[in-house]
Amino acid sequence: MTDKQEDASNVMTFDALYTTNQMQKLKILLPYLEPSMQKHLAVYIKYMELQYTMNYVKRHTVTLCGCALSPQEKPDIKELCRQLKRYSTQEEIRQLEQIENVLQTMETVQEMTQTMNAMKEIFPDMNLDSPFGAPLSGTGQNQTSDTTSEKQPSPGFPMMDMLMNMLTPEQQEMYEMFQQQPFSGNNP
Repeated sequence: MTDKQEDASNVMTFDALYTTNQMQKLKILLPYLEPSMQKHLAVYIKYMELQYTMNYVKRHTVTLCGCALSPQEKPDIKELCRQLKRYSTQEEIRQLEQIENVLQTMETVQEMTQTMNAMKEIFPDMNLDSPFGAPLSGTGQNQTSDTTSEKQPSPGFPMMDMLMNMLTPEQQEMYEMFQQQPFSGNNP
C-alpha cells in the first residue's frame, strides 16, 4: 500500500509542479459542466498546462530537485519496471517482466562469475575458465560441443554442476545463451 502511495505521490508532485491553482479549480469544476462543455474545458485545461510548462522550463533552466539521479547513483531498473507496471497494459507488463527476468539472470551470472573467480584463487590448479567447467579447447580433456542443445555434465568439476543446479531452467537457458556469446576480453 505504501508503494502505491509513494508512486501516486511522485505523479502528484510532478502534476503540482506544472500546474497552477487556477487550473486545479477548473479540473474540479469539470464534472459539474454539461458533457458538451466538458470536452472543450478539458482541451483548454491541457492547453493551459502546456503553456505553463513551457514558460516554467524557460524560466528555470536548472535540474529540478528530486527529478534526477546523482552522478554516483545507479538507476534501479527493477524498481523502475515495478513503478511502470502500475500504468501499463497487460502486454507492456509482460515485456517489463521479461526485462526484470533478464536483469535477474544477469545478476545471477555475475554472482556465479564472482564465485568462480574466488574458486580459481582457492584452487589454482582447477581449470574453471570455460563455460560449465569444461576444459578449455586444446587441452584434449572431455571437451563439450556448443552445438548440442542438451547440457553435458562437467566431469571433475562438481562445483560448477552445483552452481548450475541452483538456477531455474529459464536462468540456465539464459546463462547458456550468454556463454555462447564471444567475449572480447578472452580472445588471444
